[in-house]
Amino acid sequence: MSYKLKTLIVFDTNSLRSTEAGEVAYSFFAFGRPFQMVEEFILEKDLSEDIHIAIPTWAIEELKDQKQIQYKKDIAEFEKLATRLSGMPHIPEITIPDGDFDCSNYIRQKSEEFLDTKTIRLMGIPEALANTVLQNMMQRVMKEERAKHPFVHAKRGNKTYKDAGFKDNLIWESLLHFPDVENYDKVIFLTGDSDYTNCRAEFAEKWNKHFTLVADENNAIAEIQKDYELYIKERTIYDFTQTDYFKDYLADLLKKKSEILIEDESFKIENFKLLDTCTDISRIPPNEHMIESLYVTSQITIYYTANGEKKEQIVSATTSFSDEETKEIVETFYDFDLI
Repeated sequence: MSYKLKTLIVFDTNSLRSTEAGEVAYSFFAFGRPFQMVEEFILEKDLSEDIHIAIPTWAIEELKDQKQIQYKKDIAEFEKLATRLSGMPHIPEITIPDGDFDCSNYIRQKSEEFLDTKTIRLMGIPEALANTVLQNMMQRVMKEERAKHPFVHAKRGNKTYKDAGFKDNLIWESLLHFPDVENYDKVIFLTGDSDYTNCRAEFAEKWNKHFTLVADENNAIAEIQKDYELYIKERTIYDFTQTDYFKDYLADLLKKKSEILIEDESFKIENFKLLDTCTDISRIPPNEHMIESLYVTSQITIYYTANGEKKEQIVSATTSFSDEETKEIVETFYDFDLI
């Protein structure tokens, strides 16, 4: 697909969790390595205009909750260790942390500071849709063939979580009812949970958008590279094809064409539309004079009438350039005869 593709990347909680010494970190608030790598790739390749990141608000609340739980657990463990170690002659007096410290407020402040530095879209569940969401969640749980439906089983690897299915359900509903999905051509959902595999049909039915599930940041980046390969590889030329200068050049040429030849029959060109000024960029290696050939392919719709019926024909226009530096246009030819 061309660079014009609009993509929304959504992160599940398990792709956002940040750790320290192997456990959930609570002294700071940040998203984990999967988010960092995807965000860095988007910024590095200058794709932030067309690729946006969304985070379910419920996932953020879950991260806060995990941090607070881990903090309380560590404090309890620390107090036990301090009690056992306090009698040893070589260990100085151990200060027990203030039990009145409001960790939840500290984590909240850190999360707000962090989110203020990020350009992300937050996905919540509108209050007006609360009843609809509840009904959807109940239907998933009450289905007769439970094993075939997402979020029924609350098992993650070898561990079982009593509320995992409920949380997954909320995150999925946040995406399913996110109105901004309408503005994108494709949604990439980064999650390590297999429960969401059964959600593809539901998403397609509601949004009729391309939906891809990826398990980690490497697969997410590979998906981006596949979709935006042309722009990443040929940014300088691609950007030039999006200028008014190049668009006007193509339009001025087409205005001089009055007929299109289709299967040896000529039809009057009634109108045209530039569909995409750059669908492909190709290069032919330098010849014996060390001159490289550079070509840009554009797509155009030609409108005409045949046997009293309005018709349209997609036409490819190939424009050659003298070189990449000057971008001087040599000529343009079409895959249909335009007269």
